[in-house]
Order: sequence, then C-alpha cells, then structure tokens
Amino acid sequence: MSIRETVYSPLQNAVVWLAAGLHGHEPADSVLGALTELFGPGQTLDDAAPLTGVLAFLRRCGAHETDAGMRLVLSGPGDAPRLPAGSPAAAAAAAGPGAVVVEGTDPTVYHALVPRVPGDGSPVVWERFSGPAPLPAPDYLSPGEADRLLTQATDRATDLIDAVGYRPDPKVKSPRLTVGTLGDFYDTPGLPGSVPPRAAKLFARADRVAAIVETLTERIGDHSLDPQLLALGGPVRRARVAGVDYAVRELARG
Repeated sequence: MSIRETVYSPLQNAVVWLAAGLHGHEPADSVLGALTELFGPGQTLDDAAPLTGVLAFLRRCGAHETDAGMRLVLSGPGDAPRLPAGSPAAAAAAAGPGAVVVEGTDPTVYHALVPRVPGDGSPVVWERFSGPAPLPAPDYLSPGEADRLLTQATDRATDLIDAVGYRPDPKVKSPRLTVGTLGDFYDTPGLPGSVPPRAAKLFARADRVAAIVETLTERIGDHSLDPQLLALGGPVRRARVAGVDYAVRELARG
C-alpha cells in the first residue's frame, strides 16, 4: 500500500457527487462526468452494465429515501474497514480505495459498492456486495469533532518532529509548491456546488495534511519521519468519513 492510499481516496468526492445526484442537487450527466474524472473512462458495473447503472443501483436500494443513504468506508494500517470481518466486501474494500456502503429502506440488509481498479490500465469495474445488517458501527464524528482530532494529531506529530530536530534537506526544491500541487490533485474534480461548507472545509483540512505527508515521505523521499507522519493516516481518514457523512445527510435534507 502506498502512502497516498492511506490518506486519500477518490471515493470521498465520488460519494458526495452521488448523493448530490440522488437528491436532485446535480444532474446525472454532471455526476457521471465527475466519476469519469475520478476513476477514468469506460467504467462498468460487475455485470458489464454501463456507468449509469451505478445511480440506478443506488435508487433500487433506496439510498435516496433515508437521511443516511450512503456512507464512506476507508481502511489503512491499524484500521480494518467497517464491514463484516472476513466478508468479500471487507476484502475488496481493504484491497482497493474503500467502499460505498448503501443504507436503504431495508434495515436488515446492507449493500456496498467497491470500485476495482485494475493494475493494467483497463477500465474500473464497480463490484456490488450485500449481506445481513447491522454493520460495525462507524465513529459518528461531527465535522467539528473530526477537525479537532485531526488538529490534535497534527500538533502531536509537529511536536515530535521538532523534538528530533528535523530540518528539511536544503537541496529539495520548493516543498511548499509540491504540497500545493498535491492539494490540487486531491480536489479533482472538485465538489458539487451544493456541498455543505462545513464538509468542504473539513475535506480541505484533510487534503492539506495528506499532501504534507505524501510530500515528505514519497515526493521528497525522506523516511526519517515515517512513524510520526504515518500516525496521521487514521485521523485523516476519519475526517474524510465524517465529512462525507455530514454532507450526505445535509444533501438529503435539501
């Protein structure tokens, strides 16, 4: 697993776009365009249905009929995906960018969508899973709580970095520019205009921390701070999950 996969998932923006489309805030063409930017052209469902089938599947499950609707599931070092242990859905989510969990009108069944990203450049296939509910409980963090935990984790990492006397390699050119470039990458294709400002602010904070982690560990190639930086992965993921949860509920309320 690369550093980027521990702090970023294209599913964050994908779930927000899907929720905006399901609740009538964005036209279907805009949602499908965003998914194409995030995962590439030629995407299909696991039965070879075209990408339009993703929205149709979510509607069939009743994702647009409840406030919860969908939630984002991520995993990383020390964090198992919040799906049934040992299930095919959990294995697929852990091996890929995470999962979209669909909470529809039937409380006894869960559904999950996992984009399978082939390593050979062929189109992404969205795999569908289902099983008996309930699922492992999420953290249920508000945007404010998630932002506070992310800030605290960042401050602890900064203190540890200062304690070891770290100084950047003077031969490295413009690390700040690299951080900004990565932040722009994480934000592609952007968020729908209907996204709640609190969620957008939380995503921006998570993107900033993720970009710093990736810049130091992979772009600059300095691994002396890996223990401090890798510890930020969990708070970044929880911030992304909390932001998606808040955005989905607010979009459902109109």
